[in-house]
Amino acid sequence: MFGRILILFTLGLTSTFCSDEDVTLGARRNPPHHSSEEELKDLVVVSMQSVVSLNQLVTELTSRLVKVTLTVEDTAQQVKQLRASLTEETTNRNNQIKDVAGQFDELKIDSNVTIAALSDKLQVIEEQLGTEIVAVEEELTTLRDEVTRKNSAVSIVSAEAGLREASCSKVCAGSTGRSTSAWKYYSTSGITITVDMSACDFVAVPTVTTALEGRTSHWTTTGSSEVYSATATSFSIYIYKGSGTSTTTFAEARQWNIEWVAVGYIC
Repeated sequence: MFGRILILFTLGLTSTFCSDEDVTLGARRNPPHHSSEEELKDLVVVSMQSVVSLNQLVTELTSRLVKVTLTVEDTAQQVKQLRASLTEETTNRNNQIKDVAGQFDELKIDSNVTIAALSDKLQVIEEQLGTEIVAVEEELTTLRDEVTRKNSAVSIVSAEAGLREASCSKVCAGSTGRSTSAWKYYSTSGITITVDMSACDFVAVPTVTTALEGRTSHWTTTGSSEVYSATATSFSIYIYKGSGTSTTTFAEARQWNIEWVAVGYIC
């Protein structure tokens, strides 16, 4: 660009010199004009100033271009460094992902092995439990048989309401008590008592055996083994002592009581 400006300036000077020569030749033919010389000088001065201004402008533009070129080179270098850093970071990330994937695969393999081992142990435990359950069931069967046998040790061969399941048979016993027997007046020669056996839970009239127990004189009586009005929950006894005796007071003073044993069905 600067070369073009010099060429234009040279052409301008040449044109000016040519004009001066024409003026000189004209001056030979015509008288000189002072104003034309002044204008030419002014033109030369203005042209030189323009050349200087253009030179400064070219210098400034060249400096800016150099700065821009350096900035572009720095930017390109930074981009190159960023690309290299990004590539390295990507490689590191990929390696980390591969490591994690490898660890996951190892963990998965270990988990599969652990699950298989646990499954084997569980199968062994189930087999052991199955064996133990069978043994417990056999033991329960044996215990049931033994309980049935023990229950059936009470054999009822006949009953008022008919025979029932042997396992439902039961022996129940009790006493009216030496100080708690509720004797009642029956006649001048006899007393009576009702025995409660509801706690035995009989469902039918049982077979009852009784006896008169006391401190003294009960051997002189009769009726202690005779059961009256027997039901599933109670029965009555009548004791004969003879006339002229206050039998209720006499019995209480000698602690007479009825001892009994009942055998019957509870189901």
